[in-house]
Amino acid sequence: MKSFFTAILILCTLIVFAQEKSTQKELNVYARDGKTVIAKVLLDSAVKNNLFLIKSIQKKDSTNNYITSFYFGNKETSPLTDIRILLEFSKPVISVMPHFTTAFKAMNGLSDDHNTYMFKAGRLERDAGSSIVIYLTIKSKDRVVTEISGLDGVLQ
Repeated sequence: MKSFFTAILILCTLIVFAQEKSTQKELNVYARDGKTVIAKVLLDSAVKNNLFLIKSIQKKDSTNNYITSFYFGNKETSPLTDIRILLEFSKPVISVMPHFTTAFKAMNGLSDDHNTYMFKAGRLERDAGSSIVIYLTIKSKDRVVTEISGLDGVLQ
């Protein structure tokens, strides 16, 4: 019985130690007013895909829908491989449209409840001279805050 409690104590210690070493940070992305949060980028030091949020825009269109665009890329010229971007929305969205030059083995999709969107690509090419690799346009009835996972950081 004493060894059982010792094993439980060691297991609990390992769990606490693992939680303390959490590698995830959160960065807020603001609208043009500098006050309204439109996104939260969740950074995980284990992810190293050299993909950054370069620019973000949120505006209302003529039909009173919110259009949010996120531009991803880096300052290099080589293609990016093994890209996995996960977007989680605070409210359901109408649509998410990816825009990219060329992707190999690409998969993208909005969940059935319209609260999450996953983009995966084995390899992404960019237009010559552009730092943008991919951008996503999100359409929603309400202002949403988007949690973005799978990036190395923010270059705004």
